[in-house]
Amino acid sequence: MATNFFAEPDFLDLLQFWDASRGGRDLPDWSGDFGVFPTNLLPNLVVWNRSDVPTYLYVGAQLVRAWGSDPTGKPIFGDILKGGHADYIRSLGDETATRRAPIFSAAVYQLGAATMMMTGRLFTPFTYRGSAEPIAMVTVPLIQGSMATVQTLPQIGVSGVIHEIRRTMIAMVPELCTRLEGARRYYQLSRHTHQRTLVQHIDAIARDLAGSALVPLPCLDFGG
Repeated sequence: MATNFFAEPDFLDLLQFWDASRGGRDLPDWSGDFGVFPTNLLPNLVVWNRSDVPTYLYVGAQLVRAWGSDPTGKPIFGDILKGGHADYIRSLGDETATRRAPIFSAAVYQLGAATMMMTGRLFTPFTYRGSAEPIAMVTVPLIQGSMATVQTLPQIGVSGVIHEIRRTMIAMVPELCTRLEGARRYYQLSRHTHQRTLVQHIDAIARDLAGSALVPLPCLDFGG
C-alpha cells in the first residue's frame, strides 16, 4: 500500500538518496543536475522549486501518463493544481521546508461517490546551489487505482475532496535508516501471510523498529 512508508521501495530509496547527498550538511544541496537522481526513481519523481512562482522542474514519465500531459516548466498552483489539491501540495511543501526534514503523507482522493484513489508521497527538502533555505523539493508521489481512475487527477482540485490520513516527519536520519529498512521488510512479510496473529505480530515489530524515526504530524482535509 502506497499509504504506508514501509510499503513501497521508492520511498525508502528517496530517503536514502536524500541522506547520502547531505555530505555533512543539515540539508543536501542540489546543483540543478537531474543526472544525480537514482534512475529507478525517475519514472515517479517530481522536482519543483519554491520560488515566487513555484514551477515544475521535472515530472517523471509515469506521472505524465497519469496526468495526461507534461506539466514540466509550468507554474504549479492555479495553473496545474487547483483548489484543494493545490492547497494540499502547498501545505506539504511549506511544512517540509519549515521543518527542514523529509515528510511522508498519505491521503484518499475522492471524486464523487464512486471514484477514489489511495495516494502516498514523500517530500524531501534540498537547498539549491548553496542557498541557505530549502528552495527545491524532490518528491515521489505514488497513486493506487485503475488508469481510468487515476486519469481523473486533474479534476480532483476542482470538484474533489482530499482526506489526509497520515502525515509523518522522518527524523533521526541517518541513524535509523537501517531500522526503517528492516521495518519495511517486516511490513512486506506481513502483507503476504494469511495468519492473522502473525500479521499483527509483525506489524508490531515494524512499529517498534521505526521507533522515534517517524514523528506523527496533524492531518488535514482539503476541498469539498
